[in-house]
Amino acid sequence: MEVLPPVVTPLLDFINVKPLASRGITKETAALFNYGYSEYNGKTVQVSEFRNQQGTVVAQHIRDKEKRFAWVGDTSSMQLWGQHLWRQGIGRGGLMVVVTEGEIDAMSVSQVQDNKFPVVSLPNGAQSAKKYLAANQQWLSQFERIILCFDSDEPGQKAATEALAVLPLGKAAICHLPRKDANEMLVNNEGHLLRDLIWQSTPSRPDGIVNAVEQWEELIKPQAGAACDYAWPELNHMTRGFRKGEMLTLCAGSGIGKSSICREWAHHFLSKGMRVGYIALEESIKRSMQGIIGIELNKPIHLDPDLVTPQEMKVGFDKVFGSGRCFLYNHFGSLDPEHLIDKIRYLADVENVDVVFLDHLTIVISGLAEVDERRAIDLTCTKLRQVVEQTGIGLVLVSHLKRPEGRNHEEGGQTSLSHLRGSHAIAQLSDMVVGAERNQQGDMSQRNELQIRVLKNRFSGQTGQCDKLLYDMTTGRLVVPMSSYFGAPKQTHH
Repeated sequence: MEVLPPVVTPLLDFINVKPLASRGITKETAALFNYGYSEYNGKTVQVSEFRNQQGTVVAQHIRDKEKRFAWVGDTSSMQLWGQHLWRQGIGRGGLMVVVTEGEIDAMSVSQVQDNKFPVVSLPNGAQSAKKYLAANQQWLSQFERIILCFDSDEPGQKAATEALAVLPLGKAAICHLPRKDANEMLVNNEGHLLRDLIWQSTPSRPDGIVNAVEQWEELIKPQAGAACDYAWPELNHMTRGFRKGEMLTLCAGSGIGKSSICREWAHHFLSKGMRVGYIALEESIKRSMQGIIGIELNKPIHLDPDLVTPQEMKVGFDKVFGSGRCFLYNHFGSLDPEHLIDKIRYLADVENVDVVFLDHLTIVISGLAEVDERRAIDLTCTKLRQVVEQTGIGLVLVSHLKRPEGRNHEEGGQTSLSHLRGSHAIAQLSDMVVGAERNQQGDMSQRNELQIRVLKNRFSGQTGQCDKLLYDMTTGRLVVPMSSYFGAPKQTHH
């Protein structure tokens, strides 16, 4: 991933705005974007200001007459350049926004449209496209068309094509220019042609239709293996490990232990070097961290923090989270599905996570007023599946179950695909469905036993009972009896 330079100096005193005569940029356009001149290291330089997500100026991009660039200020969380000038109300709609590689091109495109239509620029050229488009996708999504007007050279066109993956389906288009860039067209008095090319751009997506005779190289490519194993032997044997690009649904009755399973998996994936996004909507980030650190320390510190010293807690924290590979969402309770999906896309496209945990689906749609639950679940699952396909992440989705006939799940009733909520979209769209069963009302041994069952397995087809886990009250862990590691694998069915 492209990384911007660190903070180097305070912001420069500003700025003498005047026309950029050699570039064809008028003073009116330069003033709109507040692009001008200042002094840097004893030289006159061009300066553009960048704002953070709250709209505060935090960084400046500096360009000298030899076309050398530098940054001053804080570049860690920037909007697209010029974003603050245009419509900010998400959901109000907007006809079109144009995204260019650089500030000069952005002003050129704006000027040929009389500075009336939204134009923004990437902070750091074509190589920063996916990062900054993903980070500002929610703002971009309010427009009916998102036009990528990048340079016509190979890096620019490659970046534009790759950037389509992080933009809303059906909205993004690439504007193909006959010259190197938008400013070159302006300087050559082709502003009218530039304007027409922008407005004529149509949504661009590869159609995915290929002729099989041309796909021999694709066929013989090495098949991607599992991204990580599971710590539980029978589940690992049956599923052949955890794979990216798949959606796994974990389902169980209320209070059975779904969140405990998620924390065990998250801890295991982190220990294997994976990058993990963890969205737990029924608990605080403190509770999530306590659970995952408790697994590392083999202590139920969420029940009694005094089980470990502050020093031991810090050792566990550094071991689990010190690498910076775990990302939590600081939110409690339901939220709009579109907003949630934007967060998952951000984790995938900007933070490069390998897997996202979403615990749980039911609460995501619980806050929607006057919406049929079945339809809301189906629509949300479809969009989650699209995110998995487009980004290649693994998604662990937690789902509650419908109340079955006969013995209920809280009394150890067997899980089934037919018990999933909604109208079968979860079962149809998931690559893997794993159920968990426990009798909360039984004797002590029954209450502490958690049966794992694979309900759907698109990869190998193997389904049925696998590991029976024991809850260790001393450590707060779900553990596999040692006999499971030495006994023969259980019989499975298809």
